[in-house]
Amino acid sequence: MNESGVVELSDSRRLKNELAYETLLLEIICGGLRAGDAIDEISLAETYGMPRAGVREALSRLALEGLVDRRPRLGTVVTDIGAIELQQVFALRVQLEGSAAALAATHATRKDVAALNAAFNGVDDVIARADYRTLIMMDLNFHQALGEATHNRWLAKVTNTLLLGALRFWHYSLTRRAPETLRAEIDAHLRVAKAVSMGDPEAAQAAMREILAEFPSTVKESFDESLYRAPAGMHRGAP
Repeated sequence: MNESGVVELSDSRRLKNELAYETLLLEIICGGLRAGDAIDEISLAETYGMPRAGVREALSRLALEGLVDRRPRLGTVVTDIGAIELQQVFALRVQLEGSAAALAATHATRKDVAALNAAFNGVDDVIARADYRTLIMMDLNFHQALGEATHNRWLAKVTNTLLLGALRFWHYSLTRRAPETLRAEIDAHLRVAKAVSMGDPEAAQAAMREILAEFPSTVKESFDESLYRAPAGMHRGAP
């Protein structure tokens, strides 16, 4: 506890908590924990060999990000996401992440640019091994680095929440894409990084919107009702 009375976590405990969060995040994104699954803190701690306190903190973070729903006396479940909701997420991402890329091109520091360029280091080997979890983390690191480069913490927070909502779908589509297609997608991300490093807001925004504009065709090819359902009360084909 510091002089202000605030309890400070040790570096070791903070690292364990972050590991618990990343582990559960990837389990949700990659389908280990599926939409509607009930979550028990004790079982998760035992299954993944993590401290229960770390699991509890991870679930609190995931709840704030909309990936789990915590209900008093009813427990915690993995949230669902439907086709219509996913379309809404991507519509917002086109607007907000395009703006974020432009803002990053204006405000990014050398450290920010280095983080963007480093996000996909070793990606060719990752794609060759079909290591989709690592590829997901690389993509997550890239977009979070872009958010940080805006130096607008509210924009970074919102874009990260939208990204996490979309990554479950992206993981599903990864397994159905050819390696050269995945590499082309990474190259598109690197064009964003280049535009940011050059301080070109218009090019950065255009490059980011190019990445996100692929969703309409991709969803038609890869959407699976067994993984995602339309939200209750909404009808397929609604605007």
